[in-house]
Amino acid sequence: MPEAPTLSLAIPLAREGLAPALDRIEAFLVARGAAEGVRYKVRLVLDELLANLMAHGRFAGPPPPIRVEVAARQATVLLLLEDAAEPFDPRLAPDPPGPPSLADDRLGGLGLPLVRRMAEIRGYRRLPEGWNRTELAISAG
Repeated sequence: MPEAPTLSLAIPLAREGLAPALDRIEAFLVARGAAEGVRYKVRLVLDELLANLMAHGRFAGPPPPIRVEVAARQATVLLLLEDAAEPFDPRLAPDPPGPPSLADDRLGGLGLPLVRRMAEIRGYRRLPEGWNRTELAISAG
C-alpha cells in the first residue's frame, strides 16, 4: 500500500506562528479531500496542544519550533507532534474533577479532555534526543 501524502512543518511556539501553520495544514487537508468536520477537529486539537505547550511546557532554553507531520489517509488524519519540552505523556494527565460551571473560577484544565474527545492519542514516547513524540489520529466518527 502506498504511503499517504505527508505535510511536515516546524511551527514556532508563539501565538502569531500558529494561524499560518493551521492555514497550511487546512489547505493540505482540503487538497486531499478531508471532510470539513475532520479539518475542524484537526485545527482544534492542534490549537489546544500548542496552547498547552505555550502555557505549561518547560524548556531548557528558548523553545525550538514544534515539529508537526500531518498525513491524510482516507477518513483519518494522522498527526505526529514533536516538542523539546520536559517529558509529558498526555495519556496520563488526569481530567479535571467534575464538569465546568459558570461558578467555577479555575482557569484551564479542559484542553486535554477536549483533545481526548476529538482525537485518539495513539502513542507517546520520549526520543533519545530529549524530545517528546505524540501520535494522534482524528477521524470523522
